[in-house]
Amino acid sequence: MLGRLSRCHWQRQRAAVFSTGQTRSAAQARPPGLQRPTVSQCRSSHKEPSLAPVQPSLALVDRGGEFAGHQLHQLQEWLECHGVDTKCYGSGSAKTVEDLLEEQFRKESVLTVCDQGRALRTVKVLSLHILNDQGKVLFEDEQILPDGRSRRRHVAVSEKLIGNECWRSAVDRAVHEELAMALPASYQVQVLDDTYQHMVEVSSSMSYPGLQTQYIFHRVNARLPGLPMRAFETREERPGGHLITRWTWKDVTDAGNLCGCVGSACKCGSQGSRDATT
Repeated sequence: MLGRLSRCHWQRQRAAVFSTGQTRSAAQARPPGLQRPTVSQCRSSHKEPSLAPVQPSLALVDRGGEFAGHQLHQLQEWLECHGVDTKCYGSGSAKTVEDLLEEQFRKESVLTVCDQGRALRTVKVLSLHILNDQGKVLFEDEQILPDGRSRRRHVAVSEKLIGNECWRSAVDRAVHEELAMALPASYQVQVLDDTYQHMVEVSSSMSYPGLQTQYIFHRVNARLPGLPMRAFETREERPGGHLITRWTWKDVTDAGNLCGCVGSACKCGSQGSRDATT
């Protein structure tokens, strides 16, 4: 009898403790006045995480309006976004987009965006008019590209300046790079400083059709004894083969032509006259 009473007493205590524990946990889980939200309330209160708007890849290559990409597709996209159709690049006398990218790597030009939102290419050019004893000027008459395409030139010895390079420091480089095969063993370039001209012009590039280009010209006459007196050609190693340049001496009756073209009217036209290696 005593054993049954003790067992009943233990069961009542256990039930009381269990009931108290349930009440305490419920009170802790839900304070008075706070009801469990319904499923519909949970769904309506759920919000998708806000995502920042995706910026176009061009934002990664535009820094202060200047192209700063390093990939071919970035340059292609940048040009087309800023009004340049590149479909004809690499055909006829036009260079390729890859050529333009290499020009950027060498710091021979800068690509920016002008006020109208169009691409603008800026090139600084040394135009070196080498005179012989007869007063004739040395001209590039024709270029044969590594892929076999031909470009008529009619321009004096020219070289694009690199970065902030001074035009005077580019004289020897231009002569060596353009005329190395034809130079005598010992030569000296005599720059005629009093003939120097600084000019700025803007036009469309023949090398890169549709790309507005600002040309900053440093034109000066010079003498270089020892060059062949007749027409000759030089070869430069280029990717895919050689660049063949054919040179000739011409009379210049109109020294006012920036490109040095023969005659009172520029035979290169508004495009060719600015495209000495550009």
